Amino acid sequence: MKDIFQNSEETTENEEPDTIYTPGYAVSSSLNWMRNYRLKVYYHTDKVDTKNSSNYYETFSQEKSTDRVLDLSDFRIQFSVRRCAMYYPNQAVISVYNLSAQTESNIISEGYRVILEAGYKNVNNGQIFDGTVIQCNRYKQNGTDFVLNILAIDGDQFLNEKMCSFSYEKGQTARQQVQNICSSTSGAVTLKYASPDLDKIVMSKGGAVYGQPKKTLSDIAKTINGTWFVDNGELYMIAYSDSAKNLPGNRKTAVELSPSTGLLGNPQQVNYGIKARCLLNPKLMPYGLIHIKNEYITEQMVSVGSYSQGITFPYTLDPNGMYRICSITFTGDNRGNEWYSDVTAVNQGGNMMAMLTDSSYTAN
Repeated sequence: MKDIFQNSEETTENEEPDTIYTPGYAVSSSLNWMRNYRLKVYYHTDKVDTKNSSNYYETFSQEKSTDRVLDLSDFRIQFSVRRCAMYYPNQAVISVYNLSAQTESNIISEGYRVILEAGYKNVNNGQIFDGTVIQCNRYKQNGTDFVLNILAIDGDQFLNEKMCSFSYEKGQTARQQVQNICSSTSGAVTLKYASPDLDKIVMSKGGAVYGQPKKTLSDIAKTINGTWFVDNGELYMIAYSDSAKNLPGNRKTAVELSPSTGLLGNPQQVNYGIKARCLLNPKLMPYGLIHIKNEYITEQMVSVGSYSQGITFPYTLDPNGMYRICSITFTGDNRGNEWYSDVTAVNQGGNMMAMLTDSSYTAN
């Protein structure tokens, strides 16, 4: 299988690199591991096409000339981005060092939105966060450096500000309700994926919906034994029984994690799956697939309680080494050592529901 580290001339014109890596190329050149990053603060909330195309960079250049976007990539940047395939909102905490007072004031008063891209040059670079700024604060560090902290949430308007209000008739499906929620919130998010199981849920009588959309979405997700989440401004409503081949984008293809492709240390088995750390990889995404050979994973010891509690055995590892990502945290420092992805994942076949309904579970 061809891998993402191959030379461009080895790939045919219409062929896209697969997200499954071939270890032989991963360590062939240190150039493959040169960091790449870009942090942009937008003074508007219009939709931005962030694909790596000439149109994107042309639009970005035009916006810079009209003061609609600010590129902070030349400054020292530290970030922690958490993305979840659960009811937790995606969020980013970004620290930018030694901006001018005027630039800081502009961001605090006018910065509506941030887009963060990170990875490695030429081979594995992409967007890891797109969200709305909800808070900024400024402080002095070590007596010399001024730091601006930016807190942003993905889908903040949809999750915390917008209200949905509509009525429905007898015979309407749950899919139509999800579509109505998106349309009644003035396009705060777009519906990226809706499970086919939503068509099987039919309203037995008419009614009305009013309130924050997240409560209604949570109720609908429970009826199909699934989850919903907002990722990069797009809404996903997924049943745990949905086939991977029906999921959009790269979520249907597993990302190979091994020492040759950036896996760091030994992944640890936890109650519901595994936790792993690797070099920063933007191809990892909520509810996406990863493949890790079980020989790399340190198994969890059984838990021995009192006589009445007995012995608690952990869930078994997936025999094929396929795991579904529940949450992922990207951490980075463009002038330091941090440049990691921390993943929590479960067997692709599914202890996901048990984990989500367990009040003791906390996402990364």
